[in-house]
Amino acid sequence: MKNKIFLSPSKYIQGTDIIQKLPEYLNGLGNRLLLLTSEGNRKRMEKQITQMVCEKDFSVTVEIFSGECTMKEIRRLCDVCRKEKIDVIAGLGGGKVIDTAKAVSHFMKLRLAVVPTTASSDAPCSALSIVYREDGGLDQLLWLRTNPDLVLADVGVIARAPAHLLAAGMGDALATWFEMKECFSKNADNFCGGKITLAAKAIGEQCFKTIMAEGYKAYLSAKNKCITRSLEHVIEANTLLSGIGFESGGICAAHPINNGLAELEETHRYMHGEKVAFALICQLVLAGEKDETIHQVLNLFGKLGLPVTLEELGLKNITQKQLQIVARIAREDPCTHNLPIQIDEEIIIGAVLLADEIGRQYKQNVSQRDN
Repeated sequence: MKNKIFLSPSKYIQGTDIIQKLPEYLNGLGNRLLLLTSEGNRKRMEKQITQMVCEKDFSVTVEIFSGECTMKEIRRLCDVCRKEKIDVIAGLGGGKVIDTAKAVSHFMKLRLAVVPTTASSDAPCSALSIVYREDGGLDQLLWLRTNPDLVLADVGVIARAPAHLLAAGMGDALATWFEMKECFSKNADNFCGGKITLAAKAIGEQCFKTIMAEGYKAYLSAKNKCITRSLEHVIEANTLLSGIGFESGGICAAHPINNGLAELEETHRYMHGEKVAFALICQLVLAGEKDETIHQVLNLFGKLGLPVTLEELGLKNITQKQLQIVARIAREDPCTHNLPIQIDEEIIIGAVLLADEIGRQYKQNVSQRDN
């Protein structure tokens, strides 16, 4: 029997007003820190960053992120690390900042801290960076040497982020359970190269239950910039449960279809979790999920403002050529074949179009009901 393997960050800390304590939490990991962040986050958290810079016996070099996780940006930051003799790097920001910091840590063999300022993806906890080309298309999925040493989730900071970022994180995280359960049913390998543990399965299922039960309340909390138990639970689900769940549980068709959608220029302005949300509906169609389950997902996505149609991803007039691109990329990904049926490009195209039709009918029914 093949080994079961489970991965996770070494330490996960979630609380309020904890970002400024980063040097304390990094004790033993290093004392020459490269803090990678956006210009906007640098200004918003100037007070906390200044406190870090003023720490005794702790050096902080603040570097501003270029805006995209590309190999060009990763190489630039590796040069900075060599010049400044950095021994630990922290990514302070959203998914692309985090993925870039993780990649730099990988190539430079540095200790790594991740400090998400949003709960917009499950990037913080995994040993994966999604690297893009300069034109915005997907370059590669970069598998890293190890998971982060520390993930520091400041609920107060995340609560102040735009609510649609939390919604995008739920779109990404909700796919975790549906993809994992297909992998588990097929006894497929997870991303660790082993079989799925019962712990990972339980984490994935709890991620789903948390988002379905508390997702909308958490979204309303984020809209009103207030901290509630629902928001705290969904931040944990988006960040920790989904991060561990997808990596130690495996993926199926939703993320490969997302990768195909991400290749189309019209979708580049939409977030990863927004594309995954629609791609999840496509997977539910392919997997033959019950109508009741599909409509539960549609109802939540509708409340969260997540895309349920191609038009909501900028693809109102999608062409046959574009559909073939999406289908080819999804079919070529071995994870898609964790589905319980034989898959080819024609079947994937059919699922995309049927998911779009289901989404359009859902929106029409909601509109008629509201009127």
